[in-house]
Amino acid sequence: MNTNMKKTPTRKLFQAIIMLVLQMFAVSLTQSQESVPYLLNTGQKLELVGFPVHQPALDTGVVQSVVGNVVSWTPTFTERPFGSALASNQEYYAEIVGPANHPWVGHRMELNETATRARTDHGLITTASSLNTRGLPDLTLAGAQLEIRRHLAAAGLWGDLVRNQILYGGEKSSAFSFVFSGYAANRTLIPSIQGGVLSWIGSKDLPSAVDPGIIAPGSAVGVVFGGRHGSALGFTGMARTWPTATPLQAGNNLLAYPYSTDMRLGLDWGGTNHGFRGLSRPSPNQDRIDLLEGTKRQSFYPEKQSNGTIRWRQADPVFFTTKWALPASYLDVLPAGQGFIFVKKIADPKHFFYPPQK
Repeated sequence: MNTNMKKTPTRKLFQAIIMLVLQMFAVSLTQSQESVPYLLNTGQKLELVGFPVHQPALDTGVVQSVVGNVVSWTPTFTERPFGSALASNQEYYAEIVGPANHPWVGHRMELNETATRARTDHGLITTASSLNTRGLPDLTLAGAQLEIRRHLAAAGLWGDLVRNQILYGGEKSSAFSFVFSGYAANRTLIPSIQGGVLSWIGSKDLPSAVDPGIIAPGSAVGVVFGGRHGSALGFTGMARTWPTATPLQAGNNLLAYPYSTDMRLGLDWGGTNHGFRGLSRPSPNQDRIDLLEGTKRQSFYPEKQSNGTIRWRQADPVFFTTKWALPASYLDVLPAGQGFIFVKKIADPKHFFYPPQK
């Protein structure tokens, strides 16, 4: 192994150049998308937060064919095998952004980064994952326009802040927790530091079980950020303009509108044209929206209006499955980035969020 040590700096420099070139491509590819600054503040109590922006596309191209789990496509960058652009220890996915009438538009597929990096062509190796919104690709994917981008994840967003507060700020690891849904079951991650290295583990897992805490588009994450200080994250992402597949499981789903604008209930989502039906009084058989801040929870059910529309009305805090709160209070708008719990009675694997209505 020592005979390769002299080659390592050159190889790393070459990889850095490839990454720089692809970042330049990513800038040009996203000029047609709106760049949006986003500031996220969290306190010490449990909060549900979402991300109305996403990472810039590393590259884009059209799918030519699918054989097994190999997707052949035509990326913009063709100087080297596309896999050489995928940084180690990062999670990437392919998202179908067009054409508008394509059967896969709005869906996402996870990449096998190691296998994709090992290829000598531009082929993408997909992998089975609960984060795939339509399973593994098949022949119907041909003609789709793909964008490859890096996942937003708790490790990348909060990792340095958490590590510094534990090592230098007097916080305990147990003071932090991050709750996720969208992995077939909700789960909680907590930080673990060994030898100064931060990792994220399941709350019931052994310390060796590492998880990056991926935050899928359309999902929210429950954050408890320390016992002494909150956090402030500021970054710039790209605004999406295409549908966003967000499969729903039966039970609790942590959601957030994935577009960089407030979500108007009944217009952008949560209306009769989205499949929701209202009743004259709450029912335990209805889907509902829960807003959560610390231990405070507010529940809202769709109430049928005289004009045939629905509004999301607050339920009584004690008899929340059978009675309305008085006086009447309605949830009409959720601010951009506001996370919420959507309690679904029946799973909906074909659920989508759509761009805001004009």
